[in-house]
This record gives sequence, structure tokens and C-alpha cells, in this order.
Amino acid sequence: MKPIQLTMTAFGPYKDTEIVDFRDLKEHRLFVISGKTGAGKTTIFDGICFALYGQASGEDRTDTKALRSQFADDAVQTTVELIFDIHQRRFRVLRQIPYRKQGNKSDTLGRCELYEIKGEQSIPVVDRQIVTEVNEKIEQLLGFTHAQFSQIMMLPQGEFRKFLTSDTGNKEAIMRKIFKTEPYQKIVDKDEAHAAYLQEKQMSDTILHQIPAKLPLRESLLFTELASEYPNYHQLIVGLQEENVYYKEKSAAHNGDYTNLYKAHDDKQKELYNARSMNEQFDKLLKRQLELAQLEMKTAEITSLKQQLQEAERAAMLEDLEQQVKANEIELQKKEASYQEAIALLATANEKLVQTTASYSEQQAMEPERIALKEELLQLKGHLPTVSGLTAQLQQIEQLQKNVAQLDKQLQQNLQEIEQQQLSINAQKDEIKALESALEDYELHVDELSNVTDIAKLLKHYQQQVLACKLLDQQYEVAKVENETSAVAYQKLEGHWISNQALLLATSLHDGDACPVCGSIDHPAKATSIGEQQVTKQQVDDAKKELQKKDQFFHAKQAERQQLQQQIETIKAELSERQVNLVHDYEEQRVELTQKVASLRKKREVLKVKKESYAQAELSQEQRYTQSKTLQQLRNETNGEFETKRALYDHSISTVPKELRELPALQQQIRMKEAATEHLENEWKTIQQQLQEASTLQTKLDSRHQMEKQAVLEMKEKLVNSVQAFKQRLKEQGFNSEESYLQVKLPHNRRQEIQQQLQTYEQQLHTVKATLDELKRVTEGKQPVELEVIEQQVQQLKEQYEKALETYNQTRTWQQAAQDLCEQLETSKSRVVTLEETYGKVTNLYDVVRGQNRLKISFERYIQIEYLERIIQAANIRLRDLSNGQYELVRSDRQEMRGKQSGLGIDVNDAYTGQTRDVKTLSGGEKFNASLCLALGMADVIQSFQGAVRMETMFIDEGFGALDEEAIQKAIDTLIALQQSGRMIGVISHIEEMKEAIPATLEVTKMKEGYSKTKFVLN
Repeated sequence: MKPIQLTMTAFGPYKDTEIVDFRDLKEHRLFVISGKTGAGKTTIFDGICFALYGQASGEDRTDTKALRSQFADDAVQTTVELIFDIHQRRFRVLRQIPYRKQGNKSDTLGRCELYEIKGEQSIPVVDRQIVTEVNEKIEQLLGFTHAQFSQIMMLPQGEFRKFLTSDTGNKEAIMRKIFKTEPYQKIVDKDEAHAAYLQEKQMSDTILHQIPAKLPLRESLLFTELASEYPNYHQLIVGLQEENVYYKEKSAAHNGDYTNLYKAHDDKQKELYNARSMNEQFDKLLKRQLELAQLEMKTAEITSLKQQLQEAERAAMLEDLEQQVKANEIELQKKEASYQEAIALLATANEKLVQTTASYSEQQAMEPERIALKEELLQLKGHLPTVSGLTAQLQQIEQLQKNVAQLDKQLQQNLQEIEQQQLSINAQKDEIKALESALEDYELHVDELSNVTDIAKLLKHYQQQVLACKLLDQQYEVAKVENETSAVAYQKLEGHWISNQALLLATSLHDGDACPVCGSIDHPAKATSIGEQQVTKQQVDDAKKELQKKDQFFHAKQAERQQLQQQIETIKAELSERQVNLVHDYEEQRVELTQKVASLRKKREVLKVKKESYAQAELSQEQRYTQSKTLQQLRNETNGEFETKRALYDHSISTVPKELRELPALQQQIRMKEAATEHLENEWKTIQQQLQEASTLQTKLDSRHQMEKQAVLEMKEKLVNSVQAFKQRLKEQGFNSEESYLQVKLPHNRRQEIQQQLQTYEQQLHTVKATLDELKRVTEGKQPVELEVIEQQVQQLKEQYEKALETYNQTRTWQQAAQDLCEQLETSKSRVVTLEETYGKVTNLYDVVRGQNRLKISFERYIQIEYLERIIQAANIRLRDLSNGQYELVRSDRQEMRGKQSGLGIDVNDAYTGQTRDVKTLSGGEKFNASLCLALGMADVIQSFQGAVRMETMFIDEGFGALDEEAIQKAIDTLIALQQSGRMIGVISHIEEMKEAIPATLEVTKMKEGYSKTKFVLN
């Protein structure tokens, strides 16, 4: 993975949108990230890591919401976007952090997007732009999880040293994440087999506890066995089988009782039903007789309705002619009203035509005035091009005059700046000469400081080792005394315990029995006293363990003391070889030289800045000379153009009348003439149109008047004919007058209502008579039945058969429960036996694989050891060079804590002393070198195991401050070698030597407002 461009908005100390474009590095692959503490250097690493994995680079920054900038505006979304290349493909990943705006109760929505960039297009790489799919795709593309990325490609401040100095347990957890050895850990999990065995055993016990709840207590083999303290499994099975047979027989007997009672109830129920049906027939007979009497009482009313309906039907034959007469009367009224309206409209149209004709004649007489206005307008428009050109020429002349004046001012200002700049250049030249003279002895002072610093460090280390040796001597003497005391105590306890064992043996000896020790059958002097103290075997074992612990501690202190004494002698020999005065205060000399070198270094920086400023000033002065010449030439050209255009303007203005030379005045005259002409033309066109419309309207209304008049005459004739036809029909239908017709006339709905009433009456009468005849036939020769006795008998039989059914169901339930419990118990006991065998096998395998072996190494750790040895082998290639061949890392099998597994410990072999010791004894700078080499070795191993993974980038946060000048230079050489292999290396450091040795710097500047800005600086 190679980063191309990082964009951070409202992220950490970056308030606005901050873009870090790594393409600005150009050919440089190694760069330093520099800035004050808290400026936001580590935030750049956090931004890259967050964009890829949604998490910051360090473990102390796990809360992603805390990454939002405290300086950001409330409306600005916290966003990180990273464009990166991998496998010759370019991708863009974007993430937004949800946050809560002021006044809101919920957070904003976050975003997570991943695209591949092809030309100008961005193509989605995942089906859904959600966190889980994007994270999975990122891990697939990079080949690393977040844990691997943080241990190999991005080394957060102080965290990548954890792998070097952590114990076996922590290394195991780290390597489990990096090399994904979780499956090897899971194969030693015996809890599943144990849980299955316990669960099935518990199931068997549960089945036994269910027996008293599901089966009633009775004297039988089953309950006798259950009452015993240790029930026999086979007897329980036989007992359940007996219960099954017992309740099966009882169930069959209860089923017969239920069937007989149910049949008797059914027969009595049928008898009750027939009796109820007969009684209902007698009730219906009485009801129908009453209905027939009521219908016969309506006969006279029905006859009257029939006669009324006949008269109304005869009158209905005249309704169409009556409606026609009424419609003709209404239509005649409408025609007469329309005719009167047409007369009024025609009179109004005739009057308007006369008025419009008079106005037309007046406008026709104004034709000469319209022609004169048009000619004046044409003459004014003829002056318009000339006057417009004069205005444009005048504007150009005025602008040229302004340009000439402005160029004169710029030229004068430029000449003054040239004079002032020359004075400044002369002063800078003098300052540079003075600084160069003061820095002539700088290199000599630097060499002297380096030598004094080495001596001061070596002398201080010697003094610390001497103090440590004195303290270790005291610890050694204490350990020696404690070891001797524990040995005496153990021997005393062991003697007491042996005496006690002799007494126990004596109590078991009898004359005539052979002694188990010597074989004698005589025992004249058996031990009879337990001595001063009775001691147990456990006390002796505890004392022995305590003695072993004290002995190990004593020998460890003895070895540590010898090693420290050897180191002191080595340092003392080196001090003697370098002729160091042990009582001289080299630290004071080093501080004095440091201040002097620091002062000279600042002067060097000032000299560098001065030289750059001097070169920039000379370049600026040359540019001003060139600019002055250009301004002079441009001023002359602009003044010549001004004179030429002024002469042309004076010639053109003489051809235009004085009052029309101004374009606004001419345009005003044109607008006035155009308005007058347009007014006269509009009035002439309007009167012509009005005359045409009035004439057309008068003709149209005159035609309507004639048509309306004819329609009224025709309608009157039609009304007379319809009245005559109606009177003729009255006579034909037998009506003497219109009044007699109206008396019998009924509406259509009333006639339908009467007809429906008559039909309903006839149907009811017919139905009642027919039903009455049928009921008389059915009840002939029969009497109503008394129902209460039969109903009581039915209820008694129902209660009996329901009780029998309940007894049968209960017996059937017990029989089924006995059968189910028997089957469940047989199945469960069979599974218990099988699972118990499996658990025994798994337990044996578990003890072997989890590390209960001679080496105390689990199977997972055995796999991890192979990875660790490869990592150490790769790390030593670089560490030997960084330590001048002094140090080499080795894997240790020592137990780090009592009874705890080991195998992943790391020791360091010191070639100068020939001793192997814990890596924790290394100094801070040595630990940094070892940790860096270990991280690089891990990267090499992972890349060798994952061929598709390409590690083109590495970021290192701090750590170089603990190194001396030589170690810093070797670390720089290592990083240069890495970047020459094609990797991009970014280092956060405050070390001046690091900044000077690396030509590319990403400067992070903290503004006075509190937020930060970045920029690349290439030397």
C-alpha cells in the first residue's frame, strides 16, 4: 500500500480541510514529520489508519468520536479521505465520524465509502457502502488486519516496543492476531465435550425427577426402586415397562365403559329431539290459524284498492299528452323572452355603429401629421451612429489618459523600491561575511563535543554500575544467609519426619512377623516415642520447595553479581584506554560545549537563512530592473495611442449639431418622436378595428332578431295543437272534464306501491292456507309431549359418559407418559455412556495439546514459535549492523513465572561479554533499535508467507531520542536502505541530526489560533 493523498476535515488539530499530498515528495521516499509537541504529527498517522480501518493508530486513541477537531464549526462534518495505490491500482476510501450538533438529541449519520479510480471515473468496489463490507474489502486488498498494520507498517509511539519486552502471554495474543493462529487455540477446548456430557447426565436426572410428577404413586417395582438411595437403571426401565402395560389394560376397560354410556346418551338425545319437533308442530298450527283469520278481515280493503288501481291505470294513458302541453307552455315563455332580448341588443348596436363612424372620419383627417412625424424620426436616427461613436471614442481617450498617469506613478514607485532594495542587499552581504567568520571553528567544537559526550556517558554508566554492584552485593549476602537458613530448617524437618516414620513402622511390628525393612522376626527395641515434634509429609515438601526457591534466587544473584562485575571491569578498561580522569567533571564540560555548539548551530541556521534571503533579494532586484524597463516602454506606447485617438475625436464631432452631440440627448429626442408616432398609429388602427367590429355586430344582431321572431310564432302554433290533442284524448278515455281526470290520477310510484301490496296479500293468503293444511295432516291423531322428564334423563347420561371419558383420558395419559419416559431414559442413558467415553478421550488430548507436557508448550504456541524464530532470524540481520555486532536476539525457553507456559520469551546475546540476558536489561536506545529490527523482521516474514502482500510504506512515530549520534546515523542508514528498496518511509522525530540527514520534511505548524497546518519542504 502506498498513500497518494490524505484529506482531513475537522480531524484532530486540523480545523478546516487539510490536504497532505505525498506526490509533493517527488523522487524522495524518506521524509521526516517535524513540528512542535501537540501540533498534530501523530494525527497524520491516525488519519491514514482511520481512513483504512476506522480506528486510530495507537491503543490510547480508541474512541473515534474524540478524533473530531475541537476547533471545527458545528456545521462541518469530520471527514477523512485517503487515495492510495496497491498492485498498480488506485483506490479512494472515505469515512465520516458521527457527531452530535448543538441542540440535537441524536448523532449525525456517518459515511463509509470505497471506490476504485480509473481515469476520471470512480467505480464502487463493494456492493453496499457500509462499514462491515468496506473493512472486509480493505483487509482483502492490503492483506493486513488493523493489528497487523499497527505492528508492521505503522509503528505508533512506544507501542511497537511491546512485542520485544512483553511476556509470553502478551506475545501469544499479539501473534495470534498477526498470524491468525486462533484455530490452533480452539482445538484444545475441551469445555464443549464436558458440557455435552454434563448436560446429558443432567437430562437423565431430570427424567427421573419427572416420573413422580407424571405418574400416580402406587405399589409397584418402579416406585419401590425410585424410593431407594441408589436407583438401578435397568430396574427403572422394567418398572416403566410394567407401568405402561398396567395403564394400557386399564385404558381399554375405561374405554368400553365410556362407549356404552355415550351410546345410551345418544339414543335418549334422539328421543328428546323427536318430542320437541312434535310440540313445535302444534305451536305452528295454532299460529297459522290466527294468521288466516287476520288476512280474511282485510278482504274489503283489498277490493277497494283493486278498483282504485284500475281508475288510476286508465288516467295514466293521458299523462304523456298532459306533459307535452306543459312543456310547450314553458318553451313559449322562453322564446318570447329571447325575442325581447334580441330587440334591445339590436337597438344598442345601431347606436354604437353611428358613433364609431364619426370617430373614424376624425382620425382619417390626421394622416398628414403622421407622415411628418415619421420623416423627423428618420432624420434623428441618421445622427445616431455618429454620436454613438463619439461617446465610445471619448471613453477610450479618458481611459488612455488614466492609464498614462497610472504607469507614471508605478514607474516612479519602482525606481524608489530599487534604491531601497540595493541598500538592504549591501547590509545583508556584510552580515553574511561576519557570520562566516564566526563559524570557522564550528566543526572542531562539534568533534570535541562528541568526544566529551561519549566519555560523560561512559563515565556515568560506570558510576551507575558501581552503585548497582554495591546494592547487588548486599542482596547477594542476604540471599546467601536466607539460603543457608532454609537448608538448616529443611534438614531439621526432614530428620523429624524420618523419626516419625520409624515410630509408625514400629507400631505395626509384632513378634513373629518379618520386618519390612530388615526381615527380622524379633523386635527387641521398637521406637516408643514420637520425639519433640510431629511432622507431616506436606510440611517436608513445602520446606523443600522453599529451599529450592531460595537456592535458585541465591544462584541467580550470584550469576548477576559476577556478570555485573565483568561489565564494570570492561567499562573500567575502556576508560583507562581512553585516559579518562575518573574524578574530572566531564558533564560540566559537556554542558559548556553543548551550549557553545548549540549557539554556533543557531548561527549556522541564521547564516543559511541569510544566504537564502540574500539570493532571493538579488533575484528580486533583477526582476525590478526588468519590470522598470517594461513599464517605461508601456508608458510611451500608451501616450502615443492617446494623442492619435484625441485628434480623430475632434474631427468627427464637428459634423453633428451642437444640441445633439451628447448621446443621451439624441436618444431622448428619438424616444419622444417614436412615442408620438406610435400613439397616432395606434389610434388610427384602433378606430379602424372598432368600426369593423361595430358593423359586424349590427349585422349579426339583426339576423338574430328575425330568427327569434319566427321561433315565437312557430311555438304558439305548436301549443294550440297540443291542447286540442289532450282534450280529444279525455273524451276517448271516458272523462267528462279535466277535473274528473285529475281526481283519479295517481303518481307512478303510488300505483306500483298499491300493486305490490295486492300481490303480497295474495301470496300470504295462499301460503298460510297451504301450511295450515300440511300441519293438520301431520298432527292428526297426536297429542303434545311432556319434555322435562326426558331432559333430566339426557343430562344424567351426559354427566356419566363425560366422567367415563375423563377417566379414560387420564389413564391413557399415564400410559403414554410411562412409554415416553421409558424411551427417553433409555436414549439418555445410552448418550451418557457415549459422551463419557468421548469426554475421557478429549481430556487426554486436551492435557497434551494445552501444554501439560515436559516443555510446557501448547500446540498453538508451538506454531507461533516457528514464526517467532523466523522473525528473530530476519531481525538479527539488521540488529548486528546497528549494534556493531554486539547484540543478537535469541528465543528463550525459560519459564517466566512459576507453573506458567513459556516458549515465546526473547533474550539478547551480548557478544562483548559472551552472556545471554533478558531484553529488558537493554538501555532505552538499544531497546528501540531491537524493536525496530524486530518490526522489520516481522514485516519480512509476513511478506514471505503472504506473497500477494506488498509493503511499500512504513511509518515510525518517535523513539530516536534515546539514541546517540552513532546509533542515530546507523538507524538513518537502515531507513535509507529500506527506502532504496522501494518503500516510502515516514518518521516523526525532533532530532536535529535526523532532520538534517533526511532531505524531505513534512512540517506541521500550530497556528496561534490553536489549530494546525501542514506543508512539504524539500531541501
